[in-house]
Amino acid sequence: MKALFKKLLCIDDTPERTAFAFSIGIFIGFSPFLGFHTLGALAISFLFNLNRLAILVGVWFNTPWWLVPYYLFATKIGMLFLGYSIDWERMKEIFQIGMKIGFIHSYFWKSLASQGKLLLCFLIGSLCLSAILSLLAYPLCLKLIRYYRSKSNPKSLTT
Repeated sequence: MKALFKKLLCIDDTPERTAFAFSIGIFIGFSPFLGFHTLGALAISFLFNLNRLAILVGVWFNTPWWLVPYYLFATKIGMLFLGYSIDWERMKEIFQIGMKIGFIHSYFWKSLASQGKLLLCFLIGSLCLSAILSLLAYPLCLKLIRYYRSKSNPKSLTT
């Protein structure tokens, strides 16, 4: 991941477009569309002519280590929005099923949907958080790219 991020800093595109593609990748990567992140990112990069590497690095920021804690937290946020509650242990159990058999497996989605509004809480919470993360990612990535490029090519700032 570190090597990919270093490549992101050196992409032959404007810092703004690179940061934008990265932030779109962050949005997709943390969205509720589990199992379709990479495919969705590639489709969007082709449709809108965005840099594929930048968008994929953003998508791949959501690593398997983050999945369960992130989506549990996102679902909890959705529950706050909708005023819905469920036993915390039951919710953890559902997401651990996803980790074991895969989040794309129908049993995970059926388990999630069987808990009343939990699926809607999952969708709303993760869409809200992915939007926030994406909005934070753009200026941070832009600043990092500009800083890195100014250090590696100081002449480009004066010409």
